[in-house]
Amino acid sequence: MSTLSSSMDKNNYTNLWPKFDAYYQFSLKMSSLKASLPTKVQWKNPPAKPTEAYQPTLIEQIANVFTHGICILPAVYATWLLIQRASTPTQFWAGLIYGIALVMLFTVSAAFHTTCCLCNNSRMRDFLHRGDRAMIYIFIASSYFPWLSLMPNLSVAAEATNKSSFSLLPTILSSLGVSTLVAADLRWLVWCLAAMGILYQQIFHEKYKWLETLIYVLIGLLPSLPFVHGDDFQGVWELKLGGACYIIGLIFFKADGRIPLAHAIWHIHVALGASIHYYAVFSYLMG
Repeated sequence: MSTLSSSMDKNNYTNLWPKFDAYYQFSLKMSSLKASLPTKVQWKNPPAKPTEAYQPTLIEQIANVFTHGICILPAVYATWLLIQRASTPTQFWAGLIYGIALVMLFTVSAAFHTTCCLCNNSRMRDFLHRGDRAMIYIFIASSYFPWLSLMPNLSVAAEATNKSSFSLLPTILSSLGVSTLVAADLRWLVWCLAAMGILYQQIFHEKYKWLETLIYVLIGLLPSLPFVHGDDFQGVWELKLGGACYIIGLIFFKADGRIPLAHAIWHIHVALGASIHYYAVFSYLMG
């Protein structure tokens, strides 16, 4: 009887041993993984040097991808709504160009930050980084495009009423040899400014960062002078509010390494400002 019991114990031990061994190996792997994980979440790295790009932490990169990646599909749907609502060819092309730029802004941004997370290819990261910065200029110009295409009477109203608040931009443009037909000129001027900004950014990539930010602000604000000084057309307050979101967001755009998740917070301000401006375009210019 004892022999039989001993044999059964041996068989049970033989059958259970692989399970015990597998559990032991799994425990070793989990212990090793736990030891390799950081004991504290690193919310930010030291600020970048003046001529170098900031290197985000993993949690910052994930936040950067998420905050613009989540906007891509809504932007595609929003573009489709603009096209569906358009009732004239001018409205169709204005909505399409604006919508494509909206989609590309979020897509290129999310692609760049995803590449930073998953890929060590410096060429690909540099290419997408340049594209990400270039899309800012393109998006600024495309945001003006529906207003300058569908509301050319703004400049006519300005000349008819002879408001001094409108006089600064025509004076500047006239001194540069540009016609005083403000809206017609601005429709092309904003794209010229965007092209010049992209050229500058490609040549001096990651150099003179504060100057580059200043160029963003100037290109964003200068063409708006005929709009923001008046309140006699629908959508002006949405334009002001959306612009304020971008301006406030610039504080975080320049705060990498100083404020945790600063770039992701900048992304949120961009998404909010773009949403407000889209609402104005959809509500007051289309249909």
